[in-house]
Amino acid sequence: MSDAYRVHVRDECGAFAVATLHRHHYECRACQKKTDISQICLPYACKLLFQELMAMCIMPKLVLTTC
Repeated sequence: MSDAYRVHVRDECGAFAVATLHRHHYECRACQKKTDISQICLPYACKLLFQELMAMCIMPKLVLTTC
């Protein structure tokens, strides 16, 4: 088990978003949108894997559903 890590993800495209928390500013760099962004918790190892895939030009996308 890995430590929990909070990331921000855009609901529509499933890509990681850039969050400036002290300004409450969120932006998805993949689609250049600033709306519909959710905060989720992932294991840190999963976040690290996604970043390594992005470094190899492979874009992982998360599918977010509402309960």
